[in-house]
This record gives sequence, C-alpha cells and structure tokens, in this order.
Amino acid sequence: MIALADVAIVVSDARASARWWERVLGFASHTIGGTGHAILVGPPGERLVLHLCEGFAPLDPGDTGIAFITDDLPTLVRRMAKHRVRFPTPPKKESWGSMAKFEDPDGNIFWLLEVPTAMVRATLKLRAAPRSSPRVRRSTPRRARRKI
Repeated sequence: MIALADVAIVVSDARASARWWERVLGFASHTIGGTGHAILVGPPGERLVLHLCEGFAPLDPGDTGIAFITDDLPTLVRRMAKHRVRFPTPPKKESWGSMAKFEDPDGNIFWLLEVPTAMVRATLKLRAAPRSSPRVRRSTPRRARRKI
C-alpha cells in the first residue's frame, strides 16, 4: 500500500507557523521526533498534511500551487480576515466557481476554491478514521473445544 503523506512548505519558524495554522484555520498540529524534526499541520483527520520545513532550504515565498476546498468561501474568508490574513487575490467569481488566494506569515501563497457541498463531503469520507484502542491479541491460541 502507498499513500501521499505530506507537502513540504519552507517557513522561517515551524513552531510559530504551526500556531498560525491552528489559530487561523483550526488545523491540528503534530510533531515527529523528540526535537521537533518534523512539524506537520492539517485539518483534523486529514491524511495529507503540510510539513513545515525550517532551516532545510532558503525561504522561497510565492504561489505554492496548493489548494484547499470549502463549500462556504465567504464565511472562511471572513474568519481568516479577522486574523488579518492577507489575500493577494481577493475572493472572486470565475466561470467555474469562486476562488481566492491567501498568504501565510512567510509569504507562501495558497488557493481557496469553493466547490459544491457534495464534493466536500465526499472528500471528508476519505479522511483517516479516528484511531481506536489497539486490540489485545492473545499470545497463545485458544484451545479447541472437545466434542463429546
């Protein structure tokens, strides 16, 4: 089995960037490795996450080509505007639907696309299921019942 895991985004301060994603969009944050080798953010339960890379490459602000979908662009834009998020391309209607582009604190630009609710729901069904407690397996097999 193989699956996409993450998309790297170069940032100046991974921890501060993670806090920004949590505050502005309600993303979950995960740290891998005791020293914070990898800080990952994404919508809760999302399988594909952003890997906030600090110190591996020089900052290269601009259009990432990464898009997020929503079924309510105006509400999401208002929420983000309350956090003073900059929109290099403000919300606008296109022949295919509505879109906007927003910028993170390091100048990385992301797309917002408004799509039908049915598409958002279909995408949500692809998210990882919540983790449950692992089942305890017996180390020895059960004895076969004797027939009398």
